[in-house]
Amino acid sequence: MPRQQQVLVRLPDDLAARFAQVVAPRQRGRFLIDLLRRELDRESNELAEAAKRLTELEAKDPALVAEEASWLGTSLEADVDDGFDAQEFERQYREAKALQEQEPGAARAARTA
Repeated sequence: MPRQQQVLVRLPDDLAARFAQVVAPRQRGRFLIDLLRRELDRESNELAEAAKRLTELEAKDPALVAEEASWLGTSLEADVDDGFDAQEFERQYREAKALQEQEPGAARAARTA
């Protein structure tokens, strides 16, 4: 038997009463497991179908096909972004980190200013 975790679920009174009336006490755990599996599978299938439809739509748009080809042809090597200054980035990161450690609210205020 696979490992199990106990989960506390709070239900509205009306739903809890219906659940108690319809499902026998020793069958409630199995009922919830089956319900969760079924609904999670349905949700996963819907997401997969949506992704498939989106991919099909994108394949019909020449601009998106060209953009995808551009992305797929891109390398993540250092010469890709000539304008990126790693030292400046590190300096700004250390500055922000120090500010955050001094006063957590100060970093948030500095970002919104």
